Amino acid sequence: MTFWWMWDPAGTVPVRRFRSELSLARSAPDAQVVRSTDFTCPEQRRRATAVRADFLAVTGDPVQVALVEQRLWMLLTALRRAQPIRNALAVAVPKAGRAALVAEPTRELAEFDRRFDQFAVALQVLIADPTPEQLRHTAALD
Repeated sequence: MTFWWMWDPAGTVPVRRFRSELSLARSAPDAQVVRSTDFTCPEQRRRATAVRADFLAVTGDPVQVALVEQRLWMLLTALRRAQPIRNALAVAVPKAGRAALVAEPTRELAEFDRRFDQFAVALQVLIADPTPEQLRHTAALD
């Protein structure tokens, strides 16, 4: 597995000296960096790794690329935050009366997955067709 990380585009990298970027990424607080090791589920790690790798191939207007990077940051942090909910839902024993408790988080995760996959597809299209219009479209995704 390849270790990767992504800094919060709105944050600042610490000025303290580190031996390597890897040691800096490992020591950074969760609020400032998303690491591949943050994703314990192999499927979610694969999704996060793929979308991050696609982002690295994005070129064009720096302002639009920065907007795409901010959107990616928001999606990766949301994907990381959703892990405990996914884990809890995966091991939940179906019992009478629990259906309502499980329905709302399941619906929210499905909506998040739809938005995440929409962004991932937009990044793939952007890489295949790197036009300014496609970059603007990807940056404007909600």
